[in-house]
Amino acid sequence: MHASYYHKAHACIMVFDVQRKVTYRNLATWYTELREFRPEIPCIVVANKIDADRKMTQKSFNFTKKFSLPLYFVSAADGTNVVKLFNDAIRLAVSYKQNSRDFMDEVLQELENFDLEQKEEDVPAPEQHGSTESPSSS
Repeated sequence: MHASYYHKAHACIMVFDVQRKVTYRNLATWYTELREFRPEIPCIVVANKIDADRKMTQKSFNFTKKFSLPLYFVSAADGTNVVKLFNDAIRLAVSYKQNSRDFMDEVLQELENFDLEQKEEDVPAPEQHGSTESPSSS
């Protein structure tokens, strides 16, 4: 994805399908890319479609252990854990935004606070050199 996709992201939810191993294998690529552009934001991993195979909730996933990431077992189809996932993600994002010490976040915050339109009285008058009278014609 393009770097602009991550612009102003304060949390990430990475989802894989428990019925499609290729989506699980892609987590490493997605995570590497995420960390390239947003090295500090909180990240949650989601195992989706548990309604198709409830035994998957008993399975351990090495990816989340390797990076110490929280793992949520959800079913978008029947709603299992969906609200909890989004509530937790929102809490993490708000906390990160309020307490971020990431350099890019600080730069973006400064740019948001910068007033580009100066008031007329704030604009310095051009310096005048010499006489203000126009030269006389002979």
